[in-house]
Amino acid sequence: MNLSFRFALQICGAKACVCPFLSVTSQHNSALNITCSINNFKTKCTMDNMDYIDEAIQQAGQSATITPELVKLDSDRITSESDAPEEVFLYKMCGTPCFPRGDLTTVTGPAKSGKTYFISMLMACAVRPEVMGLERIHEEPLKVLWYDTEQSRYTTKRILVDRVGRMLDGTSFPDEQFYVFNVRNRSTQERLEYLAQAIEVYRPDICIIDGIADLLEDINSGPASLEVMQRLQALAMTCHCNITSIIHLNRTGEKLNLRGWIGTVMVQKSYEVFNCDRVNRTDAFTAELTFSRRFPKNDGLCFEIDDQGLPVASEANRQGGSGQGRSGSRGIPDKKSFNQEFVDDNATDPYLPWNFHKLFATAFGSAVMLGYDDLEQRVRELGHITRESYYKKVLSEAERLRIVRKELTKGGRIGVIMLPSS
Repeated sequence: MNLSFRFALQICGAKACVCPFLSVTSQHNSALNITCSINNFKTKCTMDNMDYIDEAIQQAGQSATITPELVKLDSDRITSESDAPEEVFLYKMCGTPCFPRGDLTTVTGPAKSGKTYFISMLMACAVRPEVMGLERIHEEPLKVLWYDTEQSRYTTKRILVDRVGRMLDGTSFPDEQFYVFNVRNRSTQERLEYLAQAIEVYRPDICIIDGIADLLEDINSGPASLEVMQRLQALAMTCHCNITSIIHLNRTGEKLNLRGWIGTVMVQKSYEVFNCDRVNRTDAFTAELTFSRRFPKNDGLCFEIDDQGLPVASEANRQGGSGQGRSGSRGIPDKKSFNQEFVDDNATDPYLPWNFHKLFATAFGSAVMLGYDDLEQRVRELGHITRESYYKKVLSEAERLRIVRKELTKGGRIGVIMLPSS
């Protein structure tokens, strides 16, 4: 009898016990020849000679007791030879792969900051190869499940037909690519249960939950928040889809201070976080990659709404119309508008004319670590930097120069530490 097992075979007396490592079990009172494979090495052993198996058990740990829990844990073990499939992404945004299958994505931002416009572009790009800076990676169109918990049925249909449909430039709406549900009138429990069934049955490539707060009775319940996120994570992995959830920011406006306990868990569990915002003193919006487990942040999208109610690319000055204007193809800011105390007159890059070490050392003061948003506020005030997107380039350059480094705090927030001078 050929048996393949992970650690070893445990034999009780003269009888082979039921071992969870084996796909079959056998009970004999006589000597039993077992052909076994351990770590790709095959050996012949009998019940009178279990030395090899005992040794294998000892190599696995001090305890010789093999429990069902240990078997399950072993299935999660990662080694240098483990089969770990490459990540598969659905889109690129400004060249950066994003929205991975089998994982979670978060979209956040203040109220009326363009979040629904951004997901409308995602839905349109599921059918069109490219929508502004969004690009579908694979040729085959994507199936979209849009789960609307917030808006009226009329608003949901209007967005689907009058916005997404018109962005497709087609003669008829491709209903076969979209599974759109308005569950505003359902109970919290029904919303969650129906969502799970919809993902399992319709098998979308991307599921958009707008918004996730309506899947909980209390968004500040830690256990309930963790349960919802773990369930979504399991659904994404099992159904090989991306699940993107929309949530508002807290009223402080801090970029990763998502609303409620559920927001904290979302930052911990999500592969990436996108932030939508309105450009200061303009009618334009931005959608930027705030956090990713793999890729650096990029400029993201900048768009405004045309007379037809559709998002179009914007030429708005992201630095914010505050006197820090741009000139030339790269948008070089006027360094005279910055705090000259932190400007390096001999800087080789006119776009980033900073004394980075002095700027960030002053911002940190005696602190070892600062929260991401706390550091942003300090640096922008010190440097007289008015636009968030420009600050992000300053921070990115400081990271490249190994002046600062982002770290994940115990509470799942993003913090930044000042690195020692080399």
